[in-house]
Amino acid sequence: MKLGMQELEYINVIEKITKAQVKDCVLNDGELVVVIKEGDMGLAIGRKGENAEKVREALGKKVSFIEFSTDKEKFVKKLFAPAVIESVEFNGDTAKITVKETQRVIGKGGKRKQRAETLLERHFGIKNVIVN
Repeated sequence: MKLGMQELEYINVIEKITKAQVKDCVLNDGELVVVIKEGDMGLAIGRKGENAEKVREALGKKVSFIEFSTDKEKFVKKLFAPAVIESVEFNGDTAKITVKETQRVIGKGGKRKQRAETLLERHFGIKNVIVN
């Protein structure tokens, strides 16, 4: 996984403000999606969301935090939270997700699905996400 200068700058600012370790970040349709080291989500958000708000102000962007997991299935569930994922099946470079709320998982214009595909490919080599 290669990060550009802009992403590295974002990570530097986020880590200085929150003291949480950032594993990755990606700009998705104007929103900065930040992947936080497992166990550091409390630091990233801060008491009453203070750190998250400071990050938004410092970067001037909408920011979403996602906690990383080395377990692919757990990471998929975290990517689509708060939607309830009924099951996740992996077959090669494809993840098949079964849900009740299809539109909530896919997101407006496919935004949530696209962000999931980007992050799953970067961290697990999963290129396709199929939502049923």
